[in-house]
Amino acid sequence: MPRPGIVRLSDFKSNEYANLAGGTLYEPEEENPMIGWRGASRYYDPKYRPAFELECQGLLKARNDMGLNNIKLMVPFCRTPEEGKKVIEVMRDCGLVQGENGLELYVMCEIPSNVISADAFADIFDGFSIGSNDLTQLTYGLDRDSGLIAGIADERDDAVKEMIRMVIATAKRRGKKIGICGQGPSDFPEFATFLVELGIDSMSLIPDTAIKTRLAVHEKEKEMGIAP
Repeated sequence: MPRPGIVRLSDFKSNEYANLAGGTLYEPEEENPMIGWRGASRYYDPKYRPAFELECQGLLKARNDMGLNNIKLMVPFCRTPEEGKKVIEVMRDCGLVQGENGLELYVMCEIPSNVISADAFADIFDGFSIGSNDLTQLTYGLDRDSGLIAGIADERDDAVKEMIRMVIATAKRRGKKIGICGQGPSDFPEFATFLVELGIDSMSLIPDTAIKTRLAVHEKEKEMGIAP
């Protein structure tokens, strides 16, 4: 069996969709798209569901027809467990049935509610992936699109690290896989080693820092006695 590949479902914001050809014909104008109609809230909405169904058809073809059943799917910006259940139902209607042919469904952990209600999310999803960029902005009430307040906080600050510590502990207690797909481990090797100390299962890295960060992770694992 090939190694698992996690595919994050579409997470454009309304302003990003509006900038595509013809997008202004369909997209609303929002004052703050970063915390507006994005991620999971689109998938079950009648105004967007047909587009999401096309996305599901493509993923179903990749898994069933092309034999890529190592693909796991990840739901971004899912505000409540009830919203997660609605998305899972839409996916099931499209033929993407959780548990069938080994299909696992993960949820992004990028909203404080994902941390606070992690047990409830663990009841319906197979794992978590921490989105540290959004988790940072929402923990501190920042808008990542605003250059006026850039630099006030980042993933290394105490509040975000405590959020991450809490959700990793819950995932471990519940026997759920948990990784991270934010920018933090690539930008800050000390943040990557912090995640290793907490027992994170995986982390994504950008190519130009992958070797440096992997070396830092290996040294931390040797220090902890979990690597040769």
